[in-house]
Amino acid sequence: MDAHGGTADGDGSVLLAAEPRTKATSLTDRLVTAIAVGEYSPGERLPPERELAASLGVSRQTVRQALQQVTELGLIETRRGRAGGAFVAEMSWEDVAPDLARRTLETEIPRLQELYDYRCMVEGMIARAAAQRRTSADVEALEAALGDFRAAESMTEARSADRRLHGLVTAAAGNPHLTSLSAHLTAAATLGFGAEPYTRDFYDEALAQHTELVGHVVRGDAEAANACAQQHFTLTLETMRAALRRAQDA
Repeated sequence: MDAHGGTADGDGSVLLAAEPRTKATSLTDRLVTAIAVGEYSPGERLPPERELAASLGVSRQTVRQALQQVTELGLIETRRGRAGGAFVAEMSWEDVAPDLARRTLETEIPRLQELYDYRCMVEGMIARAAAQRRTSADVEALEAALGDFRAAESMTEARSADRRLHGLVTAAAGNPHLTSLSAHLTAAATLGFGAEPYTRDFYDEALAQHTELVGHVVRGDAEAANACAQQHFTLTLETMRAALRRAQDA
């Protein structure tokens, strides 16, 4: 430590102690990271301030300050009118804020490793139960959701179809406790926003896995459905790892 209270790194330069981080600054990092990993895609409208505050356990003032900071970075734009709100801009996060995403992901990914292990086991159990208990109505709904995912023209549409498909698998399992547990794990494993990360890079792989998963459930192959679901849910963590690599390379 030097006389100014900082520390010297390997080349002798001084790293001053970091300023205390506010809740708004931390939330700014998380919002940028959510954009980086594809929880929110360009052109997509973010949830209202009230909804974000409730889901993240912070005040509306904190959300408002964070949204303003992300707007100043050029990653969010505000639109007026009845269909207005905060929308993700076309600006590349790698060009303006890679350090914010890197800082969050370097902290979150190690923490999420064990959580994803647990999540994969739970989602595998849900898929197994769905294959054992699915009804003809479940089959029809699952095949329709898979068709919507296949026909998606944007990541926003793909994420919506993905959420519906997995919700239908959970519903087919027929146990409200599993439904509640799955929702809790999704929120905990997705930076608190509850939106599954999705980027174009992983769409084809996700489509292949969705097709396989629905097929196993429809045919009633419980063990295959279990194995497929466990493999599929590792894709979310891999999406985050890919974003971290991009942030580190930016």
